Amino acid sequence: MILQLHIKNIALIEECTLSFGDKLTVLSGETGAGKSIIIDSLGFVLGARADKGLIRHGASQAQVEAVFDVSDSVGVKQKMVELGLEEEDTLILSRTMSENKSEVRLNGKIASLSMLKELGSRLVDILGQHENQSLLSVSTHIDLLDKYGEKEIFALKTEIATLYDRYREIEKKLSDYGDEQARARKIDLLKYQIDEIAQAELKEGEEESLLADRERFRNSEKILNAVGASASCLEGDEAYSAPSAVSMAMNSLKQAISYDPAIESLYNRLDSAYVELKDILDELTGYIDSFDFDDAKADFVEKRVDLIRSMKRKYGATVEEILSRYDVFQKEYETLLDADAEIEQLQKNRNEIYSDLIMKSDRLTETRKHAAKELKSEIERELSELGMKGSIFEVSIGSAEEYLSETGCDRVEFLISPNPGEPVRSLSKIISGGEMSRFMLALKVITSRLDGIQTLVFDEVDAGISGKIGEVVAEKLALVSATRQVIAITHLPQVAAMSDSHYLIEKTTDGSATHTSLIALTEEGIVKEVERLSAGAGTYGSLHAQELRSIALRKKDAIRSSNNSKLVRF
Repeated sequence: MILQLHIKNIALIEECTLSFGDKLTVLSGETGAGKSIIIDSLGFVLGARADKGLIRHGASQAQVEAVFDVSDSVGVKQKMVELGLEEEDTLILSRTMSENKSEVRLNGKIASLSMLKELGSRLVDILGQHENQSLLSVSTHIDLLDKYGEKEIFALKTEIATLYDRYREIEKKLSDYGDEQARARKIDLLKYQIDEIAQAELKEGEEESLLADRERFRNSEKILNAVGASASCLEGDEAYSAPSAVSMAMNSLKQAISYDPAIESLYNRLDSAYVELKDILDELTGYIDSFDFDDAKADFVEKRVDLIRSMKRKYGATVEEILSRYDVFQKEYETLLDADAEIEQLQKNRNEIYSDLIMKSDRLTETRKHAAKELKSEIERELSELGMKGSIFEVSIGSAEEYLSETGCDRVEFLISPNPGEPVRSLSKIISGGEMSRFMLALKVITSRLDGIQTLVFDEVDAGISGKIGEVVAEKLALVSATRQVIAITHLPQVAAMSDSHYLIEKTTDGSATHTSLIALTEEGIVKEVERLSAGAGTYGSLHAQELRSIALRKKDAIRSSNNSKLVRF
């Protein structure tokens, strides 16, 4: 549950901190005081889209921090571990936004927005006008029904989802094979590609060797001229070649060695130079004599290089990649040649899985129908207590094989007749705003005990409601708060009178700026706020606020001690 919410520079709020108890916390205030800012701030820190328009005028950034007690939230702790966080009993969500960036922290560690959303969806359930609108979307109805019948439905849905994944995988494989003509064309293409690569007889490293040969052949005249000139410089004429000049120098030095032994090292170096020069001259001459060039060989090299480059344009950037593609083509070719047997087996597997899917989907349909009957009974009872006696609620379940998906073969839609004698119709076509608020409350009263979310936020779910129905709404919130933490933004004195803790939201101005502040009310303050909310409220306008508060407290104690959905009358 949420322990504390700290808001800084959000809209009209400069800075404030709210502390929450584990039961029913009420927030109220004049219209325009900024009640929606609290919901926007909470949604922001839970991962909702960042609206930079929420940054307080004149501030560079806005920040919201929420502290949660997750000691009893097994699902939240498991998700914390999955996300790489340490398992702790306290979870602190922090989110900051400025014009240029947004930052998320989980227990002080930088985190991603997706991580924040995953945790936020498990911590708080916010219900308000937006959720009322989402209920009008038929696509949400199957999830709500499945949530209601979760114990019986979950296992079947898991089996169906697994089977459906396998079914889609096989369908894709069959689609990849294509029809028989397309398969034949593919086989012909692969055969051509395999033969072309095989006939090229490519070898790793061959291209580099060919390019070196081509460079040598293209510059053969320059090479021979350079080598010949070098040999001529060393060779000279027979009497004055470089080796003979070194030999003469050696003979001259040899006579002086006996007089100075230090000269011997110079003699030895000349001897080495003589041998090296003789070898170089021999190799230069041999290179010229053995230079292998003919037009046919040069033409072969050019054509071979062109072939390799053509293959690279078709099949890969390198010879190694082409040879790798060859192996892939070969395997695909062999697979397609054996396709008939493979396709037959895939079709057999697909048909078996499809039959299993339909059988399990039929079972799921029956399970949903059973859950729908129970949901109908509970919803109609709740609606009756919320002033919609005689309303008829139906869950329409249409089943067809063409609907098959990972959730089965059903299309689910909630239908309602809010007035006796009228046929049931779609929610969007018949239900009013006040009726929708009561329907959403009835649904949440029923489903709140089924999920693991510990904190429920009701954002003016009592819109369009007053009088005796307001009293019932207050009792329903008291009932839900017996097992869940509830935060309710309200305009009803009955709901305010039922609070365990209460914040008054006020808007003030000092002439230069407007501020929204939150005041934690004492018992006396709660009574005064109930009195303010009661003004002009018809039935309750003449009641003393203290009496209304006293009655509400006694009812709340009775409701929570009985912990059932029956209304308590005094």
